[in-house]
Amino acid sequence: MFSQAVFANTRIRRCHREHVLAGTVAEHGRPACLTGRVHGVDHKPGGSEATVISRVAEAEIGGDLRRQAQELLQACFPGYPSRSYFKLPPHFRYLVMTSGVLVAQMGVELRVIRVGSTVLRTFGVVDLCVRASERSRGLGRQLLAELTGFAESCGMDFIILFADDDRLYARAGWARVANPCSWVKIHEHTTLGLATAEDTGALMVKRTGQKAWPAGEVDLLGHLF
Repeated sequence: MFSQAVFANTRIRRCHREHVLAGTVAEHGRPACLTGRVHGVDHKPGGSEATVISRVAEAEIGGDLRRQAQELLQACFPGYPSRSYFKLPPHFRYLVMTSGVLVAQMGVELRVIRVGSTVLRTFGVVDLCVRASERSRGLGRQLLAELTGFAESCGMDFIILFADDDRLYARAGWARVANPCSWVKIHEHTTLGLATAEDTGALMVKRTGQKAWPAGEVDLLGHLF
């Protein structure tokens, strides 16, 4: 599923503590802990509702948050399947919560890929979206900035994504590349084979390490984000 987001202006202060969302219950009955650091706290203009951005491992997301993520994805992407992911679950997500309600999310894949003869460590952006009522606050831009900082700290070479509309990503430092590309075709949890394209017309990359983007075919070594 190609990534999509809405850009706007919101300044979010960084915090450095762990955060548990009250009222979010995992399927085993205990509170679902958002074990990644709280990446930002802000208040909506003219109100007192706190907005919290957390990085959460996919396996730690409980049933209530999965349902909210599914509803948000289906609202933002017409025809989205009746689950909280498109092809396969991401490895982790950034979740933006306001008063216990999910208002934006971004999935992230940890993926080693090959470009030509070069093996690269990458993060892949999946299904970045913002609730319609929360747009024009800069949440999409902030999520991308948080991921960029995390990728740099983790020694990732690039952050990659596929996008039809590149305006948000170009402003945030991504560039289109036209490499040939191959990936595993998956549909409804069934592997269908290998797909190739001379130029997807949608691949964008952002350098977060020391390596330059190589020439040659991109082998995603997995499904398309």
